[in-house]
Parts: sequence; C-alpha cells; structure tokens
Amino acid sequence: KITKVACKLPPYEVEEIYTLEEVLQRVGWNITAFNLPAAWAVTQGEGVTVAVIDTGCDLDHPDLVGNLVPGKNFVDPSQPPEDDNQHGTHVAGTICALNKDIGMVGVAPMCKVMPIKVLNAMGGGNMTNVANGIIYAVDHGADIICMSLGCRRPVAEVHRAIQYADSKGIPVFVAAGNATKGNTYTKELFYPANYQETIAIGSIDESFNRSDFSNTGLELDFMAPGKKIFSTVPDNWYAFLSGTSQAGPFA
Repeated sequence: KITKVACKLPPYEVEEIYTLEEVLQRVGWNITAFNLPAAWAVTQGEGVTVAVIDTGCDLDHPDLVGNLVPGKNFVDPSQPPEDDNQHGTHVAGTICALNKDIGMVGVAPMCKVMPIKVLNAMGGGNMTNVANGIIYAVDHGADIICMSLGCRRPVAEVHRAIQYADSKGIPVFVAAGNATKGNTYTKELFYPANYQETIAIGSIDESFNRSDFSNTGLELDFMAPGKKIFSTVPDNWYAFLSGTSQAGPFA
C-alpha cells in the first residue's frame, strides 16, 4: 500500500508586481551578472525541453506561449496544467521567457518548457503525484526536469522515479529548500533535493553571497541566483520573487 505523503512549495517572498503595460523588457541581474547574452551566441537552448514540475503554468502568457509544449495536470487530470498559484509560471519564465521587446527574458529563451502540475492553488500536493509527474516527463521527451518543491522525509516512490530519470540520462534539478523564518542556517536539504541522484540548488544574492534563507548541506551541489528574481506570473503580469525555487530554474 502506498501512503500519499504531503509536499509543498518552499516559502518564498513576493515583491513588486507589474502588468504587461508597465514593462518594457527587463533583463534581471541573474542574466547580466553571468553575461548570459554572450553565451547565447553559442546556444539559447534550442532543441531542449525542460519539464517544470510545479503549480502549472499560465498557458497564454505572451512571454511563454511560444515556448510551451503539452504537459499534464495531475491535480485534476480533466483540466490543462493551468497555474492557479503563480509559482510555476515564475519558474517557467526564468527558464524560457522569449527574448523580445517587452516583459523579460529567460536563461534559455529558445528552449521549451513542459508544464506538469502537481501542486494546487495553495502550493500543496502529494509526493505520489510528484513521482507520476517525473515518470510522465521522462516518457514524454523531457531532456531536463526542474522541481522547486519538497518535504522533510524521503519517499521511496519519488526516489524510484528519480532513479528512472537518472537511468535515462535526464538530470533532475531541485531547489534545496528555504530555512524557516529566524533560522538562517539549515544543514539539511529537503527531499527530493537530498537524494544523491538529484542536483540540489541553493540561492545566492546580487553580491554572490548565500541568501539568508537558503538551506545548505552535504548534498548541495550548486548555488544560483535566487534573490529578487524578475519573471512572469499569471494574467500577463510580472513579479520579483525570492527563494531557492527561483535559483533552481536558473541552474
């Protein structure tokens, strides 16, 4: 018998929110600090599909619609993987927002995102759906899997799904998790970031220091920009969010 273990988004902070009409193209510090435009001369992510296992995605956002491929809704299989939170849309934009005159630009503006919804409007869900989402991504052509979610204990079915992805040569990037308020140094990553087969991502700020909310631990693999990241949110809007969730898609 499989017990459904609850999972959720790591805590994250929302700052200013902008409408489409208010935004000419903004290039976030996470793009300029690493001089990604120079890397785009070599590749902009062409031919790569990233499965974003999260709250879904705004399927009509003008900065995303040209780079989305069909995904799946595991919360309500009768519906498309539409984002009723905002988190998944923000992650997707960080990865693949189109490079045009308005809005923002993603890390790999010519790659594709496969939205897989496993979390509800409150950012909660269960690890059974996460495991099924990983398997779906592997079986439907994802080249990379990105997850910014987790729980505090291991779940065997999720670990098996990650091992399945690993056996197919598909890397799984996972947010390390955020320390609880007032605890600025946590030495244990959340699962599934804590599995050896995943690539666990912590957060740095604009000064390249560890963000005060970012978990650490022996299984931490990389640090990436996660503080005050500008990206897409539903209904043609944009926002600054902070958290290890924002670092995962950059890596």
